[in-house]
Amino acid sequence: MLLTPLLVVLAALITPLQDRAPRSVHSVSDLSQEFTFYMDGRFHTQYLKDVGRDVRNWGSLHRLDLSNANLLVLSEGDPHVPYSDASIDHVERYVEDGGTLLLMADGGEAMPPGAAVAARFGARLDVQRAATPARFATAQPADTKLEFRGGRVFEIGLAWTPLVVDAKGEPLLAKRRHGKGWVLLGSRGLFGHQPDAKDPINAAWVTPLLVELAGTKPIDPKRPHQGPFAEHAREIGPLTLEYTDGTQPYADSIAKEYELVRPHLVALTGVEPSAGMITRLLVLPTGGGGFSSGERIAIAAWWGDYPKQRYPMVELIAHEAGHSWVLPHPEPLWNEPIATYLGIQVGKRMGMEDAQRTLDAQLAAGRRHDPDWTKLDPLAPDAPRDLVWGKSYFVFEELERLHGPGALAKYFTTKRALVAKDRPRYTMDDCVAVWSRALGKDLYPWFRSLAFPVESTRSDLGR
Repeated sequence: MLLTPLLVVLAALITPLQDRAPRSVHSVSDLSQEFTFYMDGRFHTQYLKDVGRDVRNWGSLHRLDLSNANLLVLSEGDPHVPYSDASIDHVERYVEDGGTLLLMADGGEAMPPGAAVAARFGARLDVQRAATPARFATAQPADTKLEFRGGRVFEIGLAWTPLVVDAKGEPLLAKRRHGKGWVLLGSRGLFGHQPDAKDPINAAWVTPLLVELAGTKPIDPKRPHQGPFAEHAREIGPLTLEYTDGTQPYADSIAKEYELVRPHLVALTGVEPSAGMITRLLVLPTGGGGFSSGERIAIAAWWGDYPKQRYPMVELIAHEAGHSWVLPHPEPLWNEPIATYLGIQVGKRMGMEDAQRTLDAQLAAGRRHDPDWTKLDPLAPDAPRDLVWGKSYFVFEELERLHGPGALAKYFTTKRALVAKDRPRYTMDDCVAVWSRALGKDLYPWFRSLAFPVESTRSDLGR
């Protein structure tokens, strides 16, 4: 059955998945070579949620236990963290033992690390852009749709079977046997991209294809497979620093930046982080940002071309750490803007000229929508992003100007004292009540003059 052509695999779509013999897919989506929010659960949501269980690999790839996994999903990776020989050897052994590998990758003028993985299995990524429209390499049911969002072709040998090709017949998706398992190589443009998982393109035929190939390797569906975390962890003061082999070169310098940033955050907010928050710092293999879970902050290892450029990293660390100061009650409108504003202020306190330029640019972008800040409601569902961020910055700056330096610290101090940890909601009406208590003035009229639709009667915090 595993040697059937694509036509047969696609024909199976006539029978809904739930009516077919059940198959279990234990997939691992790798985050160790390049962290993306898409690979952190979204790929599984789009293609595998009804057919199996997915875990994420946060640790170094060559250390990953694949004994009870039958589908490994890899991206092309980031040049900052090349696929090591040990990792490629590990992946090859996994396939030889019956596992299925899906490598989503495109070539380029500078070849991505995933090219080395493809080469191990006899394929070569190319710089040639695909000619549209893409088409299936063999016949398929008339109602089977193929969507391709652009990418590059690749070169394959006789061991490979093309499944999707471009308008010139060059492969965009191909499979091959290797040992007992399968390798599936595809252009990134054949799969979804969005972090909200709202673009499951080609799922109608990708899912059954993955199910068929993954079925080569028996797994125990009753025994959960493992998705390990970053394998290195060490204490740096009150913080646990977490990193992998690939991000180790960045870990120490990022930890030192946090140590410099932290006292400035305390000075700006007037308080320590909320209890139990920011005890871990994870270094992510990406330049694309970070996240905060409150207890753990995760920082992109080469954000803003770090370490060549320092200010973007300082702002990012302060931003993600700042969330641990506002929790357990996120800010109702400006949870993201206030975190970046803290980063800007830390940069200014550290003498970084880019900080003021960043602030000025956002204020100017907001004024293009609302020149005097009095017309547009920032809480409206269709409020432009630049308006929300610019008006938020204006509020913080103006309150500091009108009520003296330290207004922001008074707000955070009052919020920490006034708002119970178990309070179910924290609204913009509550937020203005806290500002009013903190600065000793009824600020509802002032906020309403800036088009904030707030009312004191809707909050009990000012009473």
